[in-house]
Amino acid sequence: MQYSLVNGERLPPFPKGKGTCAVCGADTHAKCGEVKIWHWAHRSKMECDPWWENETEWHRRWKEQFPESFREIVHTCDVTGEKHQADIKTSHNVVVEVQNSPISLEELCSREQFYKNMVWIVNGEKFLKRFKILKHTPLPEPNVPELQDIMFIPTNNERSCMMYWSKAENLKARTGRDLVRIHDTARIRGQLQPYCTGHYPFLWQRPHVAWMEARCPVFLDFGTDLLCRLEKYRNQFMCIRAVAKQKVIADIINRSQCQLIGLGHSIFKD
Repeated sequence: MQYSLVNGERLPPFPKGKGTCAVCGADTHAKCGEVKIWHWAHRSKMECDPWWENETEWHRRWKEQFPESFREIVHTCDVTGEKHQADIKTSHNVVVEVQNSPISLEELCSREQFYKNMVWIVNGEKFLKRFKILKHTPLPEPNVPELQDIMFIPTNNERSCMMYWSKAENLKARTGRDLVRIHDTARIRGQLQPYCTGHYPFLWQRPHVAWMEARCPVFLDFGTDLLCRLEKYRNQFMCIRAVAKQKVIADIINRSQCQLIGLGHSIFKD
């Protein structure tokens, strides 16, 4: 933990510091060594908050992107009295969970149900070698009226990762499962380019399925100035949307979750 209560005041760790956990009320003591980042720890091995994971430097860097008053805020359910400590909770009551390790679908659903108004930040560097963003095949904005005739089909072939079929060319086809004439999107790349503002297909070996099922926004952090938001493209397949990291942080601080859907985009630069 970055903060503990010392005489009723939230304080960062200091040498020989003693405090009280804001969640469970147990005694805490400051760990101020030379190897690990300074933090507060419970005196016993008791389980305080089962959703809490060991804090890394990556966690701490993310927390420090937000005002101190937003960090490690206890969220209490008005009905059951259940308590959990959110990594970030803004003045607009948007909760940000900064997740370094994999998470089960059951726990993901439990957290989203508990916090409701929340955003996930996931450490993508943990699986970066298995995650390939197909930058050479950008997708257009999903709701562009001029392109509603085109139906995209993802493939597992990196060289032809995105195919398409045309409704006008296949008038008798009712769905993408009917027999249709398909083409490589390279054929219409020039037509698509003006509408490409940040959406990309991707290949993910051994994916963490829970993130695909999240109902709240999920941003993957691969250690660059851009975040990759996981999205359902036209309610058909998963893609990522490139978003400037500082834009996401500013919008989380200043907006409610319902406004976060309209986050601005950035395009990857080779």
